[in-house]
Amino acid sequence: MSEQRELTFKEISYLRAALEAYIGIIKQDIEDDKTDEDERSDLQEDLLFYDKLLYTFRKAEKQSVELREVQTITIPKR
Repeated sequence: MSEQRELTFKEISYLRAALEAYIGIIKQDIEDDKTDEDERSDLQEDLLFYDKLLYTFRKAEKQSVELREVQTITIPKR
């Protein structure tokens, strides 16, 4: 059984920023027309997944600023 820990506001902010950057890369790859149809389809699926994840982190970050406390998002400890 793995232990869980809560993310800090700083960690949530870093992850949100990283997701935004990665989504930008995916969008650029889709627009460049250097991918075949299968790769483009995979990238679009990835984009949907990461957009949903980004929404979760933005929501947690916004709530943390407004309430000065971090919404619980847990990750497994290593």
